[in-house]
Amino acid sequence: MESEDRTVELGPPLEGGTGRLSPPPLPTSRRAAWWAWPLILLSLVPFDWFFVPSSGDADSVEVSETDFAADDSSDLALLKLQAQVVIASDKVDPPASATALDDLSGAVSGDRMIAALALLEAFLKTDAARGEALLNRFSERVPPDLVRVTREAVNEGVGDKDRETLRRHLGWFADLARGPGGSDPPREPEIRSRALFVLGLMGVALLGVSMAFLAGLVLLILHLRNVQAGTTRHHYEPMPSLRSVLLECFALYLAIMSGSALLSPWLGSWAGITGYGLAVILPLTWPALRGVAWRDFRKAVGLHRGRGWAREIAAGVVGYLGVLAIASIGIALTFIMTLVAGWVEGLGAAGDPSLVGSGAPGPNTHPVVGWIYDGNIWVRLACLGLAAGFAPVFEELFFRGALQGYFRGRFRFLASALLTGLIFAALHPQGFFAIPALAGIGVGFSLLREWRDSLVAPMVAHAINNGSLVLMLWWLL
Repeated sequence: MESEDRTVELGPPLEGGTGRLSPPPLPTSRRAAWWAWPLILLSLVPFDWFFVPSSGDADSVEVSETDFAADDSSDLALLKLQAQVVIASDKVDPPASATALDDLSGAVSGDRMIAALALLEAFLKTDAARGEALLNRFSERVPPDLVRVTREAVNEGVGDKDRETLRRHLGWFADLARGPGGSDPPREPEIRSRALFVLGLMGVALLGVSMAFLAGLVLLILHLRNVQAGTTRHHYEPMPSLRSVLLECFALYLAIMSGSALLSPWLGSWAGITGYGLAVILPLTWPALRGVAWRDFRKAVGLHRGRGWAREIAAGVVGYLGVLAIASIGIALTFIMTLVAGWVEGLGAAGDPSLVGSGAPGPNTHPVVGWIYDGNIWVRLACLGLAAGFAPVFEELFFRGALQGYFRGRFRFLASALLTGLIFAALHPQGFFAIPALAGIGVGFSLLREWRDSLVAPMVAHAINNGSLVLMLWWLL
């Protein structure tokens, strides 16, 4: 393969002479290996849509409790947040609560969500016919014990034993079930006060995000103006001669992560854990196999402390405000796409009533939301560590470090950031509708990389983003 010398900054003069040291050229090529892009493109294909492990005859009405419980925990967690808002609004603004309940009834799909919403309807003492209509939407795969206890909870009330059965299937929603003889739920006062707290906390969070967005917008405008005026400069320096190695490292990381995620339903959780380890170790050893010195690879991907740990961390904290400003563009696009899709679906449902209740269009809920909803404190701590530790470090290393480094060896910043952000967004499990919002966040992280060169700032901003979301969900769920 052809090699090309890399332009380097010459070192200080040799002691006792006037010459300067010039390091040897790097044994790399501008052309990546033939397998890099095919691996990346294959990893973008949602194979899990087509290959799902079967637990038996597809026509059987029996389904294992494990499969059923894992079906829609994330959606059930989101429904809990919406239910608490409806419960809080029921005392503050009853008409708004009734409207929100109607919207939920038209949007839910899945047996657990139908059962949960029926319990919410009974808790709010709506027309009994509404709850019965919901229960008639159960599929043939719903566990019989869930059908029985949900009907009893809606029509008659349940005792402690049946409430525990509901809790095993639905978690928090079991507390909404009425007691024996149709008496009020035992924890009704606590549920209503908690719902008011959640509504207030969400309002405070929305206010905080809005203020952070405005501050970030001001800082972003000032930063771009200073860059244009030359009083502030971006420190990133592309290394075109290493772009092939950077793309190969990213392709290996992505292929191993995607492969382990695809195989883990068949092979067990150990396959996913092993895949995470290999997805980090193999790409980081690949440059040495390609003849690239570790110090050059570290420089190319931004694995250094930049202008000092304290300054880089501070840049990540302040820079996150700018990330919010950039992400708001993508969030707005996601919102518009969701509205348009809902309008189109509404037109279709008007002509085909069977489409009502088939699920509202929009981004999918991230699986970590379901893990937090179903899990104990140790599961929640693991989610926090994964979201605010592992993901920021290694996603930034391979996306903003390797992939953006490859694109910056070919294109200017904006094109590189957009391409990196789109791939970053497409690989997340939130689905098509979330791509603009996630790509906007990715572009914000790319700007931090361009500004600081070091990955410390984007890693810190990424950790703040994920960690704050997980902690907020911890409080709300």
